[in-house]
Amino acid sequence: MTYLLFVTYLVFFCWLATRIRFFKDTGLSNKWLIGLFVLKVIAGVLYGLYYTTIPIYKVTADTWRFFIASEHDTQVLFHDPVRYVVEFFANPQGKDYKHIFSSTNSYWNDLKQTYMVKIISIFNVFSGSRYYVNVIFYSFLTIFGPFAFVRIMNDVFPNRLKLITVSTFLFPSFIFWSSGMHKDGIVFTFLSLIAFIMHFSMKENRFGLKQIITIILLLLLIFPVRNHVVLAAVPGLIAWWLADKYFTRKWLAFLIVTCLSTVIFFGSKYIHPKLNLPVSIVLKNKDFIRLGGNSYLPQRKLEPTFTGFLKNAPQALNHTLARPYVSEIFSPFYLVCALEILFIWMLAGIWFFRYNDNPYKHSVVLFLFLVSAVLLLLIGLIVPQLGAIVRYRAIFIPYIMVPIISTIDWRINKLK
Repeated sequence: MTYLLFVTYLVFFCWLATRIRFFKDTGLSNKWLIGLFVLKVIAGVLYGLYYTTIPIYKVTADTWRFFIASEHDTQVLFHDPVRYVVEFFANPQGKDYKHIFSSTNSYWNDLKQTYMVKIISIFNVFSGSRYYVNVIFYSFLTIFGPFAFVRIMNDVFPNRLKLITVSTFLFPSFIFWSSGMHKDGIVFTFLSLIAFIMHFSMKENRFGLKQIITIILLLLLIFPVRNHVVLAAVPGLIAWWLADKYFTRKWLAFLIVTCLSTVIFFGSKYIHPKLNLPVSIVLKNKDFIRLGGNSYLPQRKLEPTFTGFLKNAPQALNHTLARPYVSEIFSPFYLVCALEILFIWMLAGIWFFRYNDNPYKHSVVLFLFLVSAVLLLLIGLIVPQLGAIVRYRAIFIPYIMVPIISTIDWRINKLK
């Protein structure tokens, strides 16, 4: 029955992908739309299988924990729908509502699991609680993000559709980590949709209340699973609006907003003692340090001050932008990650000598770069486990690399 359902839903959603206007407006043919969707499903299936290779993984891996917990929630949905909804806001252990950015004793920290469990529990209604059938539903939900991003980039860098599409989908870490039933694909999808709405509404001079409300709703959908993404995105959106309205040199608006946001971040304790954002980052870092792990990277002690963050920044960026080294290959998984990093730096080098346009004159590129840079820095400051770093950074690779790849002069005679 599982195989029959899997094939039936796969065929149905492949057909649906060729009928949805949002997908067709990418300019890709039906073969491309179906092929990319199937690729995402395959990656999601491999993601689930990967966490069954070691018996303990299936018990401890988040993706399987979400699924196992979702089976109970599906039963609650059938028998007591009111309770199903109320449970989303329940706080049975009396955890603190005030500790929004804390990873301990916080209702908000637990909300991310509740959020994912609820999504998967709805999938269960149609899949009969079958993990790999759920992957198809998740893949269809989260493919809106890559297609939104492709449409943005194709508008900014016209006549490079296939190059942009391949560059978006075929970075191994991105397609793998964003396709598994986890939080990463959801974050990339909603953040890309925010950029999509902002880009086309600002371009067509129709940015109004409707767009603002939609963007706020999308930010609220990101907040339970990655609240620090919202913290990075909001100043970026403000900078974007200011850049398009009042600045000829758009980068200047982003620089000013970044400086002001940095002051607010480190001065947050003066706004309210409970809102000490640097301390929240340090506490999250300590939680990750306690986890240890086989891929643990020694870190300099992080202090909750501007100087402390500045001292740790080079090491943090090294962890997120250069690791794993070739000398750190412990398995085929790390080999792929190391080769991907080398490939990324090779592309950056080619772009430096062979770019034919400045991608950073566009507000959307500056926004995605700013958000990615801030979050990659935070990942490096907080997370000392190489395996986790590889996963967390994956969704930001297209945001940084696709504009670079799109502005390389690929003509053979030029490359020679």
